[in-house]
Amino acid sequence: MGDAPQNVWINLRYDREDLKSLLRYAKAHDVERHGRYDIRKPPRLDIWTHNWLQPGCKAESCLMFSLEFDWNTASLMSVTMQPGYNWQIFLDELARLERAALGKVVYGQHRGEPKT
Repeated sequence: MGDAPQNVWINLRYDREDLKSLLRYAKAHDVERHGRYDIRKPPRLDIWTHNWLQPGCKAESCLMFSLEFDWNTASLMSVTMQPGYNWQIFLDELARLERAALGKVVYGQHRGEPKT
């Protein structure tokens, strides 16, 4: 019996422009364009371990997280964590995305950073 993905309901509200910037960044850094994001099924954003530029990378890539957004409230509503990934890894990935897209960290947290 293998582990099942864990869905966590959250309600992280972003400024509407910040949310647009996050999603634009994810689209520009798609798994097939040197990135690790896949937003081809909006409002879901998938985060993968590898980009898919080469067949070997695609074959080795694993889905880590699926984020569900609500456009009406500009919120991140839930995250599905695949087996082997936990909340701290998710917060680290969210911090990377936020810093890259917004130039700041809003809700994420890099591993090892003190909680503020």
